[in-house]
Amino acid sequence: MESDSANSPTAPDSAPQPTSIEASRHLQQHQEVRDSVNQRGPSRDFAWFSLWSALMVASYVGVFLFAFSAGIGTAGDSNPDKFSQTSLLVLPILAFTTMTTGARERFGIRRAPARAVWIPLVLALFGMAVLSGLSVFDVPYSRWLIALVALAVFVPLAASAIAQLIRVPRSRTPAGRSPEPLSTPVRWNTAIMGAVAGLLISFGAIPIVSALVMIAALAGIAFTYVLNESAWVLPRVGFEWGWMQWAAFGITTSTLFAFAVLAPLAESPSLAASIAAGIGVFLVMLAASALPAPRDARS
Repeated sequence: MESDSANSPTAPDSAPQPTSIEASRHLQQHQEVRDSVNQRGPSRDFAWFSLWSALMVASYVGVFLFAFSAGIGTAGDSNPDKFSQTSLLVLPILAFTTMTTGARERFGIRRAPARAVWIPLVLALFGMAVLSGLSVFDVPYSRWLIALVALAVFVPLAASAIAQLIRVPRSRTPAGRSPEPLSTPVRWNTAIMGAVAGLLISFGAIPIVSALVMIAALAGIAFTYVLNESAWVLPRVGFEWGWMQWAAFGITTSTLFAFAVLAPLAESPSLAASIAAGIGVFLVMLAASALPAPRDARS
């Protein structure tokens, strides 16, 4: 009889009841899922991230072509410095594209960009390859072509993000996400990226030093691919980073782009100025590694 009484519907449930915080979190997650379904597409946060990514990629194309063409002279008068300067731009864009895969996972994006984005983008990249070939053979061309190619890269990427921002309404219940510290591997990777960028900015004009830094950084990136599902891979960095970390990365990359543009010019920065900028970039990324980042239901 006691067993029947214990199993009866009127018996008190011994399972732990959810707290008010957990109930509020479940309600918030339910509302976010509901808003996502109503949006029928990527969130506004991802649209803003895509717009920022479009600016990053277009800036890279413009800076690369400008720095690569800066040494164009007469036929056969090649300038090896332009190759060393433009090679410095490989690391930030490679790290950025790798981290973007983690950011897309965080925002729950699985599908590839539409054909309307890929077709003009491929044509723009073909134009970039043509202008790079002209620079290799020291064939002069108008600088406005660089701006045209960069714009051709930016427009299709940005148009999709802007359309999403216009189409998707603001959420009725802004997410009250509590910031949390970055995981230890992500903190270390963030600081290491700052150190690498600082060294490239400080000693980018010294080919042997910049080459050694690049080789070490490329080996580190390749090693993260070998780790695959490890927490030390760069996609995990893009998954955990918040807007403050991406802003720090933007400052770092912009500084590296600026030095790549200034280096081939007659009034290139002095070694002291380069070292000061490199230290500043490292401190920015070091601070970003210690800052918390908002976590949501997908995290």
